[in-house]
Amino acid sequence: MVSEAETTQKTQGGAHAQPATGLAGGVASTALDGALKRARTLHERGALDDAERGYRDVLLAQPEHAEALHLLGVLYFQRGRMEEADEVLCRSIACERSALSLANHASVLVSLGRREDALKQLDAALQVNPAHPRALLLRAGLLAQLGRYDEALAAYDRLLELMPTAVDVLCSRAVVLMALNRAQEALDTSERALRLDPRSFNAHRQRGHVLRDMRRFVDALDAYGRALSIVPNSVEVLLMQGLTLADSGRLDAALGSMNEAIAGQPNYVDAIYNSAVVLERLGRFDDALARCDRVLALDARHASALANKGNVLHSLERHEEALESYQTALEIAPLSIEMWCNRARTLVDLNRLPEALESCDRAIALDEQYKLAWFYRGRVLQRLHRYEEAIVNLDRVLALDAEDKAARFQRGNALRSLMRHDEALVEYDRVLALDPGNIPTHFTKAFVYLQAGDFERGWPEYEWRWKEEQVGTFKKAFAQPLWLGEESIEDKTILLHAEQGLGDTLQFCRYVKFVKARGARVVVEVQQALKSLVATVEGVDQIVGQGDPLPPFDVHCPLLSLPLVFRTNFASIPADVPYLKADDQRVAQWQARLGAKTRPRIGIAWSGNRNHLDDHNRSIPLEALLQGLPESVAWISVQKQVRADEQRLLATSNVRDVSDAMGDFSDTAALMQCLDCVISVDTSVAHLAGALGRPLWVMLPYLPDWRWLLDRDDNPWYPGARLFRQTQAGEWHGVFERISAALQSAPWAAAPAALST
Repeated sequence: MVSEAETTQKTQGGAHAQPATGLAGGVASTALDGALKRARTLHERGALDDAERGYRDVLLAQPEHAEALHLLGVLYFQRGRMEEADEVLCRSIACERSALSLANHASVLVSLGRREDALKQLDAALQVNPAHPRALLLRAGLLAQLGRYDEALAAYDRLLELMPTAVDVLCSRAVVLMALNRAQEALDTSERALRLDPRSFNAHRQRGHVLRDMRRFVDALDAYGRALSIVPNSVEVLLMQGLTLADSGRLDAALGSMNEAIAGQPNYVDAIYNSAVVLERLGRFDDALARCDRVLALDARHASALANKGNVLHSLERHEEALESYQTALEIAPLSIEMWCNRARTLVDLNRLPEALESCDRAIALDEQYKLAWFYRGRVLQRLHRYEEAIVNLDRVLALDAEDKAARFQRGNALRSLMRHDEALVEYDRVLALDPGNIPTHFTKAFVYLQAGDFERGWPEYEWRWKEEQVGTFKKAFAQPLWLGEESIEDKTILLHAEQGLGDTLQFCRYVKFVKARGARVVVEVQQALKSLVATVEGVDQIVGQGDPLPPFDVHCPLLSLPLVFRTNFASIPADVPYLKADDQRVAQWQARLGAKTRPRIGIAWSGNRNHLDDHNRSIPLEALLQGLPESVAWISVQKQVRADEQRLLATSNVRDVSDAMGDFSDTAALMQCLDCVISVDTSVAHLAGALGRPLWVMLPYLPDWRWLLDRDDNPWYPGARLFRQTQAGEWHGVFERISAALQSAPWAAAPAALST
């Protein structure tokens, strides 16, 4: 008879009793003995209908025949008729208490979910026969299921006193030792089993489990390989092999092993689910999503698959769908701290910050020692500009783990957002003491130095950008050497190439003439939208658009490394503007398009590239901006891209949208020549106006990008610029008020104009 406990132990490497054979009982008469024998033979052959009739015939003659009741109960168990099995086994035990009938009744009770009652029956069986192997085995397995591992270990040790060579019992003992976190003893037990039987599939498998738990992945893979040499198609071991390969970072091999498991058992939910996790780690998000859906088709309430689907959708930036998937998962598994944290992360991306904070609070309520929940809470508070509170939350993380580099780094960022730059640098240095090659920390230190005007330390540190995840994608892998100013380039051809954003190119193309002065032929590669405009820069011999074939060259240098090359310090910033020139013909076309000027014309730009890491700080919601634009000014949108959710607002506003006539940046430059001033957030539009020498007012967040420096309303990179900074993080109202006052006294204002507040 197979009990629930036995099935579990078999899976974990335990003993497995034959279902019906070996169940003995006395008979009262020769005739009944013969009838019972025939029924039992039919039972053993699998003719269950005939066997059931035979047992009933015996019971018709002798209703309280203990052995017939016992065997009928076994048959009912095999057929899944648990209530009937319970009833006849109780009658059998009432007639005659044998250790075997009590043990088999315990198996039925386990199947009915009555595990404590089952344990009582096993204890009763051992009172009848303290050395009954079946009762000892079932009791040990049931104790393990109940989490009573010390008692389970004692029970397996008692079994091994009786059966010291029982390999499967040793494997089950190893399982319990693992649950007790006694890994070395579990490994010793598994190896003891293998000394008894070197070809034991269960022992090799269990040894693999132990070694994986000990993070000895190479040895674990060897153990799983040996298990598969014995049972080549074991889907469980193929899955465990795949998980271990994933642990080792060998994701493609892991996926292959899991796919083998799925091929062997197409509906193997665990293998399909874990393959989805691996596919997500490989960045194969569409395939991962398909696997998640395959799991959910088999089990619609698989909470982990729903959560992983949320992770994949988040990676695909399908945030609303991701949130829905997390919500469904949490309805099934509301105690999952990880899901609450992932939900918070998605709500941040949806800019639903109060809900994100509440989600973090739900996670913390489940476990105040779960540091990731405190970390995410700190990050949400940073987005809410509640930096002091964010620091308190990050300190909770550091109290749990003083070497948590991410929390230490974000603590530095929060201090930096409070303008406490020296303290921030201390935190960054603490991160680097733990991890000297930490890329984000080096990169951010560069910003701190540059923002403070400490260019001597800033430019060298800024070279770490090439190792940063986002900026590093711009790095060019040329065969020609990188030039950083050490070697002569006289009579050589140098390629200067753009990197990062359009604004970066517009700001640093000013250095081209200094490279030309070194005696080189200068080829400049820029974004296609800037090609015709940058061609007007002094010193450019040849302009190339990104994606176009490059001419031969000897050395190369990224544009943003040129300040390092020329050792630019605060006093030597090349500030000769304009260094870009608008095309006269295009200027005339814009003059004609705009018509006669009756009011001051001001260009306005309110947002940048939404993929920029700091876009949530630097961009202004159009709705907030439109509320304050007075009719006394002719407002012209110089916004390069209008987000889809802002198109309707713009169409019904007092801002003239001319985007249909703006092709590349040469068009924007020509348009700016027709304007009295450009008011912009920190985006490429601001850099273009500055490089053209046009009157420029820049609306800046409390902690701006490094190039706008700190605590000043002018800028050495763009002498004609005027800066309007937030005085409180996230608060644009004060910026609008100061622009209102400035508009009324602007020298180009033909009539008073104010930005309403």
